Amino acid sequence: MAGIGFELKKLLKEERLFSLFKVYGYAGMLSAGPWVISIIAILFVGFVNAAAQYGGSISSSFQIVITYAIALASSLVITGLIQLPFTRYTADLIFAGREDEVLPSYYATLLVTWAVGFVVVFPLGLFVFQEQSLFFLICALATFLVLCGVWISNILAVSLKYYRGVLLAYALSYGLIVIGSYYLGSSLEYLLAIFFLGNSLLLIILMLLITKSYRSSTLLNFGFFSDKNFYWSLAFAGFFYNLGAWADKFVFWYHPLTGTAVIGALNSSPVYDMPIFIAYLSIIPGMAIFFFRLESDFADQNDLFFNAVREGAPLELIERYKNGMTAIIRHSIREIMVVQGIINIILFLSAPTLFAMLNIPQLYLGLFYILTIGAQLQLGFMSVLAILYYLDRRKVAMWLSISFFVLNLLLSIVSISMGPTMFGYGYAVSLLIVFIISLFVIRREMKGLVYETFMLQ
Repeated sequence: MAGIGFELKKLLKEERLFSLFKVYGYAGMLSAGPWVISIIAILFVGFVNAAAQYGGSISSSFQIVITYAIALASSLVITGLIQLPFTRYTADLIFAGREDEVLPSYYATLLVTWAVGFVVVFPLGLFVFQEQSLFFLICALATFLVLCGVWISNILAVSLKYYRGVLLAYALSYGLIVIGSYYLGSSLEYLLAIFFLGNSLLLIILMLLITKSYRSSTLLNFGFFSDKNFYWSLAFAGFFYNLGAWADKFVFWYHPLTGTAVIGALNSSPVYDMPIFIAYLSIIPGMAIFFFRLESDFADQNDLFFNAVREGAPLELIERYKNGMTAIIRHSIREIMVVQGIINIILFLSAPTLFAMLNIPQLYLGLFYILTIGAQLQLGFMSVLAILYYLDRRKVAMWLSISFFVLNLLLSIVSISMGPTMFGYGYAVSLLIVFIISLFVIRREMKGLVYETFMLQ
């Protein structure tokens, strides 16, 4: 699934400074995906809605509903379980020369995702939004389902050579959402309908690009869901990682000291939400660097190593390729942490001015600093997990993801009980622990890679 890395490397052959910025710009947006882009969009919608003087309560309620829809679509329902296994299954099909099965498997995955998502979320919506109109409920449910479709489609879309088309699709759909919100977002229902229509356009474009890239004589293929083809260790790894990424938010949303009811049974946390969202946006440059390094340099060396093993190359050559992989891992993680550290320093220096521009109380600066460090650690942890997936260390990645979820949940609860000065430390400390553990794990895995490749497979 590293084809996009090879496409991006072609841009570097121009040997111009602008080409370098263009490559990392593409990598940043592709790696950010719908999650970060959706966060940017709902923040913009809040600003333009306020500028249009439709009322702050409308934009606040909209932002909360969309945030919960993103949380549910990315982690708490079937999408969180399916993303990684589907990626692996698709890669296996391509490797085996069975690309004609990719498209029907994709359609079947979408169908199952929507069916299970509807069954789970519809009764939940009836309970959560008891006082809202039927039109509101329909818009909220439709938005959730279309986000699930975007999540699944994004997996295939970012691996295609049409990466410019993917980015244009995001820009067009979310640009229309922001413009439509300014002119037509006079009510919460209208805002939800606009967000749904914009993401529907995005999903249609992604589906067209995917359909254009893969040919098939059948419409649906449910072979992905068989016990033989479904990797439960990857499913649980993806589920618990995404659940862990949202655990601290749910703790702050529903803890009596920090949570505030907004609409229906949905809460927000004014003290926590904006600082954590800004902290997440700050790691986009680091994500771009990692995405490019992983999908090009490491992918190349990974292929050389395993091709050498399959072709019976001399042990000396295999060891050389393994050492090359190790060097790339060290260099990539070091580069990510250094660049992100520089960005954090710039953010720390400019944070008072930024908070004043966004009308965020300066009292939250300390929380923002610790959350920004936590986001940097999450980027490092995510990088190690991606390398483990490349090496097919599924169970190790699963246990690390479970550890992240448990630690983030428990330590976030503890940090709130210790008072406002400790807010955010649960998130940061949990990631510091799992990141350090993951570094020892990847070091051990690389040391024993040659032995395990030959003796334990």
